[in-house]
Amino acid sequence: MAKVNISLPDGLLEQIDTLAAQLERSRSGLVQEAAAEYVTRVLEERRKAERAERIDRAIARARAFAETVEPFDSTAAIRADRDRDGRKAGDP
Repeated sequence: MAKVNISLPDGLLEQIDTLAAQLERSRSGLVQEAAAEYVTRVLEERRKAERAERIDRAIARARAFAETVEPFDSTAAIRADRDRDGRKAGDP
């Protein structure tokens, strides 16, 4: 395991030491856990943002494609199909 030196404001270090004592953990263990949780949260937020961007791009492409297609009246198509087959409204 690598060892690093970091600088922390005195007040933050005091809070870390107090919390570590309350949780019966070492300062190093507490900072390690806090860093791991922070990194996980940031990476998850990035993944969510990237997914939202992909969804937005897909929606934009679908809308652009929809503009190239002639309007479609599904009710008229159903009626035409029914009329072609000689059925009446309500027939199975």
